[in-house]
Amino acid sequence: MKNNFFNILVLISFTWLCCFTACSDAPVSNGEMSSEDLTAVMERYLGLLVKNDPAGLPLADAIKITENGYAIQLGNGLFQTAEEITYKQYMADPSAGQVMVFGVVKESVLLANFMVRLKVAGDKITEIETIVARKDEASFASPEDLKEPRPVYAEVLSESERSPRDVLIKIADSYFEGIEKNTGEIVPFHKDCNRFENGTQTTNNPSIIATGCKEQFDNKVYSYITKIRNRRYLMADEEKGLVFGIVVFDMPGKRENFEYFPTPFDQLPTRFYKPRSLLLAEMFKIVDGQILSIEAVMVNAPFGATSGW
Repeated sequence: MKNNFFNILVLISFTWLCCFTACSDAPVSNGEMSSEDLTAVMERYLGLLVKNDPAGLPLADAIKITENGYAIQLGNGLFQTAEEITYKQYMADPSAGQVMVFGVVKESVLLANFMVRLKVAGDKITEIETIVARKDEASFASPEDLKEPRPVYAEVLSESERSPRDVLIKIADSYFEGIEKNTGEIVPFHKDCNRFENGTQTTNNPSIIATGCKEQFDNKVYSYITKIRNRRYLMADEEKGLVFGIVVFDMPGKRENFEYFPTPFDQLPTRFYKPRSLLLAEMFKIVDGQILSIEAVMVNAPFGATSGW
């Protein structure tokens, strides 16, 4: 009897020892989803979006959903009109548990620029934020020009070209500070910097604005934007030098605010005369501490509107 008890005890001890050794050698998971995992969640979301049926999405009980700054119920808004996605530019940040896409969606016979941001925790979607910029709701809109993602955003930087996360965010914020203060001196622009808004190139483009990023700031072109608020920097990627944030511009529409604008005030579209705000999602490519490229999706909103967050 004693021998049997001893043999059982040895067997149990050996089994626990093997389990402990196996567990010690196994990689430890902190529950963080990879960029690929997060992008797969977004792909699933977009697949259901064009089916106009959110059933099957892994949703948290206390999920928050907004579209163009307003709280909506899942299945409403773009979920009712989306038919096809013709363009996708992803960014994911595993440390934040977030993924976003800049895209072009076909609604009936029309194309529209859009952005979707998802936050995922414990394999459940906890936040869905959407901005849809249709041609009659945005100052610039060229969704038909977006065919393939710009390669610059996928390029991995060398170690010497990279900046820490907090520095990337500080550089992105200096861009908005430069707009508010009407100067490019505080913004580290790369000499080859370009910006695209809803698919339209709005720098170094003679048909829109012929000047470059820094020159526009120095020329006070954006003096009609008097305040940039609700600044949220939601994702960063040190390897690729990317920062993604969502902000709100305020534009009172006063004549004196357009003193430096390249088009005479009386020749501007009537929307410029009206007090309005702008809900804007923006991604920056930062190389060696300098802003090289900017991509944005933006939509007009009533003056004083918020992002809903």
